[in-house]
Amino acid sequence: MTQNSTRGRVFEAADQLLEQGIRPTQQAVREQIGSGSLTTINKALNDWWRTLGERINRRQQHPELPEPVLTVANQLWDRALAYAENRFEEQRRQLERQEAELRNQVAKSEQGGHQAVQELQAQNGRLLERCEKLSDEKYELEQSLLKADEQQYRLKTEIDELNRKLRRQELLAGDNQGGGEALIEARVRLSIQEEELTRLRSRNDELNRENAMLRQQLQKQPG
Repeated sequence: MTQNSTRGRVFEAADQLLEQGIRPTQQAVREQIGSGSLTTINKALNDWWRTLGERINRRQQHPELPEPVLTVANQLWDRALAYAENRFEEQRRQLERQEAELRNQVAKSEQGGHQAVQELQAQNGRLLERCEKLSDEKYELEQSLLKADEQQYRLKTEIDELNRKLRRQELLAGDNQGGGEALIEARVRLSIQEEELTRLRSRNDELNRENAMLRQQLQKQPG
């Protein structure tokens, strides 16, 4: 059976169903004609619906169209229009909901962006404050290191001077062997100076350690 012949039979069956007050559906038409591809029947039935209005208008010009057929056709046409209007209204409401959702998303996105900017500004402020604090700490460390270097230099000078005095005292003590009170006094002064030298050397070692720690802290500071 060719598509053209199937199309004609579909048109005929749809007209018969319509005359009986039955809506011409794909299944009803196929049962009416008894055979044919559902795809072909569906395509032909769609054509039938598209041409139904034109055929009714033509038949209105020719009163041979039965009144029951015309009534049922008008009812089906009204239903089709109502369905189309309902479908249009449903799609309109759906589009309005989608538009509202999009507006909400845009508003949230703008609000989130504003909050992000504020957070970045606050974070930037905290970083600047931290940078200033580190800069002050670095300056204080540099000053402490400078003072420690000066103290170390003075201590080294004092140690060198004490070493020279010790050598002179040792020479005097050697020249005055058996010199009685002068020898005792020289030895006492030598002992005192040795103790002072030991103290200064210990302080010098402490300053060396402090200098090393200060330099390590300076290296950890940002440039």
